[in-house]
Amino acid sequence: MSYSERSMESLNFSWVFNNSNLDIWSWLTWIFNEGTTEQCRGFCCGLWILWTSRNKFLYEGKISTGWDISKQIKSYILELEGIRERELTLETNTKSSQRLQRENTTIFFDAAFDSQHNRSASGLVVKEQEGKIVAAKSILHENVVSPFAAEAYAGYQATMLGIQLGYLNVDILGDSKTVATKCQSENCDRSEIGAIISDIQGLKGFFQKIRFIFIPRTGNIEAHRIARETLNKGNELYLKRETSRALCEEQ
Repeated sequence: MSYSERSMESLNFSWVFNNSNLDIWSWLTWIFNEGTTEQCRGFCCGLWILWTSRNKFLYEGKISTGWDISKQIKSYILELEGIRERELTLETNTKSSQRLQRENTTIFFDAAFDSQHNRSASGLVVKEQEGKIVAAKSILHENVVSPFAAEAYAGYQATMLGIQLGYLNVDILGDSKTVATKCQSENCDRSEIGAIISDIQGLKGFFQKIRFIFIPRTGNIEAHRIARETLNKGNELYLKRETSRALCEEQ
């Protein structure tokens, strides 16, 4: 049994393999026809976590067990539940105001690189309308070959965060002009970071509009600080709303 099957079985999703002899599109159609809304949502979360695990194995050499993956899936589903509950309690004026807020979302990314140990940290800061910070996140990476790869990983994580938060229109800003240009391009990249750039380009379909924009380091201080602190301390973080703003201010 593969680790993907073990992960799904531990989450009571073993039924999705009942018709796995079908071609991929028929199989997916069958799952979404047969499953409840909650089951389909859980299945999608599982696919996303499995894909992320595959990327970490390919690019960082990290191996996740079926148990690790099932815990990540459960944690992510619980996080989505928490986000949905908080959203239901928010007071909003109109749907058009929500759309305006989404269209002004910006995700800043930067990387800190340790050449001695081939490690890096990605620092992410999410700002909505009027520059208000709504989230801050950092991720550690192992087996990183160069500063360019570190920046590319940060760009990938920024894109994934935009998907996770449900944004349809987003600007992703970083202070590596090379990475920003490659991410914005639709051309196949054959450089040392080509595989990462290809993954980023493959995620664009999750958005109605996504732009990768270069900014000077002076305009990216918060993301840079978060990346540097995470690399120095070795602790990842994911904070939202007031907590994330307080973190960026004290740094």
